[in-house]
Amino acid sequence: MSDETASILVVDDDPLIRLLAREILEQDGFVVVEATHGEEALQQFAATGADLVLLDVLMPGLDGFAACERLRQTPSGLHLPIVMMTGLEDEASIRRAYDAGATDFIAKPIHWPVLAYRLRYILRASAAVRELAWRAEFQRVLIDTLPIPLSVEDARGECLACNPAFEALVSLTCVTHSGPARPLVASAELPPPPNPLDARGQRVYETSMRGTGGNPREVIVHQAVFVPPGTGEPGLISAILDITERKRHEERLRLADTVFQTAADAIVVTDAQGVIKSVNPAFTTLTGYSPAEAIGETPRLLKSERHDDQFYTDLWRTLTETGQWTGEIWQRHKNGPTFPTWESIEAVRDADGRILEYVAFFSDISQRKLAEQEIFFRANFDPLTGLPNRSLLHERVDQSIKQARRMGRRMGLLFLDLDRFKQVNDTLGHVVGDALLCQVAERLQECVRETDTVARYSGDEFVLVLPEVAHARDACAVAEKVIERIAEPFALNGATVRIGVSIGVALYPGHGQDQAALLRHADLAMYQAKAAGRNTYRQYETLMTDQVVKQMSLETDLRLALLNQELAVHYQPILDLESGALAGAEALIRWPHPQRGMVPPSEFIPLAEDTGLIREIGAWVLERVCQTLGEWDRIGLRVPISVNLSSHQILRGLTVEAVEDLLRRYSLRSELLAFELTESVLLSNTIQAQQWLEAIRRLGIRVDIDDFGTGYSSLAYLKRFPVNRIKIDRAFVRDMVSNPNDRALVEAMLAMAHSLDLDVVAEGIEDEEQLTLLRRLGCEYAQGFYFSPAVPDADFVRIAANLGAIGQ
Repeated sequence: MSDETASILVVDDDPLIRLLAREILEQDGFVVVEATHGEEALQQFAATGADLVLLDVLMPGLDGFAACERLRQTPSGLHLPIVMMTGLEDEASIRRAYDAGATDFIAKPIHWPVLAYRLRYILRASAAVRELAWRAEFQRVLIDTLPIPLSVEDARGECLACNPAFEALVSLTCVTHSGPARPLVASAELPPPPNPLDARGQRVYETSMRGTGGNPREVIVHQAVFVPPGTGEPGLISAILDITERKRHEERLRLADTVFQTAADAIVVTDAQGVIKSVNPAFTTLTGYSPAEAIGETPRLLKSERHDDQFYTDLWRTLTETGQWTGEIWQRHKNGPTFPTWESIEAVRDADGRILEYVAFFSDISQRKLAEQEIFFRANFDPLTGLPNRSLLHERVDQSIKQARRMGRRMGLLFLDLDRFKQVNDTLGHVVGDALLCQVAERLQECVRETDTVARYSGDEFVLVLPEVAHARDACAVAEKVIERIAEPFALNGATVRIGVSIGVALYPGHGQDQAALLRHADLAMYQAKAAGRNTYRQYETLMTDQVVKQMSLETDLRLALLNQELAVHYQPILDLESGALAGAEALIRWPHPQRGMVPPSEFIPLAEDTGLIREIGAWVLERVCQTLGEWDRIGLRVPISVNLSSHQILRGLTVEAVEDLLRRYSLRSELLAFELTESVLLSNTIQAQQWLEAIRRLGIRVDIDDFGTGYSSLAYLKRFPVNRIKIDRAFVRDMVSNPNDRALVEAMLAMAHSLDLDVVAEGIEDEEQLTLLRRLGCEYAQGFYFSPAVPDADFVRIAANLGAIGQ
């Protein structure tokens, strides 16, 4: 639209005014539209619009003031030039016109020659105002939609304007110059600029500021000076670029690069086709290939030939389908050796899911595999012999049972215990004992097939597993072969050692349906082999289990007997053969069971030793003997009582201090108490036993060697240990009258004892002939049924009285 063709809406109820306005304005090139009153004007404007409205004030109906206000309320009338014609020239009318939204006013009567010029000027001025308004709105929208925070402040640092991006950055609402000014948040919270404005009045710097919620933000600030119109004072425009995320991203990149460069794992990056783009230093360390040698190649560079084509096919299929693969893979070093690695491969995809790169991480797991092998070996094999241990044995037995069940066959299990191994270990030392176990393991492996298993069960116990046994005699044949092989001498550190082996044989399915039953029954059979004299084998029989049940029942009863004071101490007289006087007594334990009757000591004493109850029983017997000695002393009976001690008591419980306490509590003279020890006690731990015996002898307690001649009789230990006398076992006394050999042995023992200045007690005297012979040979003391069996306390007192021993 040009000024000449502008459309003018003339609104006046006076036809003459409308006519004159039309003629004047059309002559000047304007398009004129007429309306007679305010309502018509609104309708006409809504229908055709207008570039300018020439509006009379005083009209019937809707007057000019109201019409002007209504026009301004329409979207098209917001910036419409409205010129009001009025004959009212008072100040109030003029103010009302402007308040209603009038652009200008013309006083009536109208000076028609200048009307067109005045309207044309108003049109041009309005167009300029609209242009400015459009530009201002454009700039506002532009600034508001810019993602960069912008703020404008005056010379005093007060905020004149800011955009929503700035408000979001600082989490505050800014005000413009039309509202009350307040300090600019950015200026208040930004540190002082590090550099002054340059010659152009600009500067750029990087700093930190508090953002939304007080969170620190990293920003780049662009500032420029400007002079607001009408002030002459320079202000400052600030454009703030929030680079927090960029800095974080850069930090992540730096961290990623640091990890890439310093990672212990080798890292390889390839493109989508598998061509290597980058490798880290660890890759070079592990493979020997430098980045220059690896980049541009494919991972086939490291192919070890340890995997077949199917392995790589599966790898790539998994990687394609899932985007990742993890597993063990062997690589080849640049110099040739191969090594195992644990590798993880990840596909890197773009937003559309297309694969861009592959990233692979791998580490050398050679040491880990060695450690795993070591752990597996330690968990499943005996470290000394290298044989399967108990854990692996159970697996092998289970496997053999399953195989035999599936095939409908037998399998055999042999439980072995070495005979006399403890003697070798104690006398020659643990080093020799370990060497012996290793040689035994080698010989056992020579006695079986490759499909059989030889396992070390514990200590000197071994187990053989024979998966396929056609007949029971086949397992027994293996047992015989083992016994024969183990019986051969062992050469150990210059010494020749001979041992034996006791073997228990159990067969699936006849002797058990699972490994626990087979092992238990083979173990029972092995103990039967030991009971049969050792160095032999026994096949499991159901009766063996019955015997074990009987033993368990006996053990339970023995514990109850100890608890309920059912045990008793009997005393067997010891006589002086020269004078016939009572020389002492041996305390012997008896067990009158409420249901079983009198239980022989040969049944419950070994059981007590096996279960450890012998220590409690021995302590009780010693306490009871000391109590009896005190009672005898009060009636004038003062003869020593001999108490049998086991190795369990001497080495694991009965201290010298405990013996002193007993003597003190019962006010006993030490010479009234004697201890009887077997030869095996002296040999079990010579240093400890010697120290204990020497301390006992210093108390004045006599020490006797019981069952002399049945063990490892030696002049050496008789000379070394502080022994007072020996007791010849009844086995030699029983037949010495009729058997020259037994008589010779008795004579030799007496001669040896007398040469060492030791007294001798002969056990088991049953008749006059034995007594006469012993007197003639010079034996000092004797005991046996010929004189009296072991009797209760009261009966012994009567015997002592008959022999005149009371009151002496």
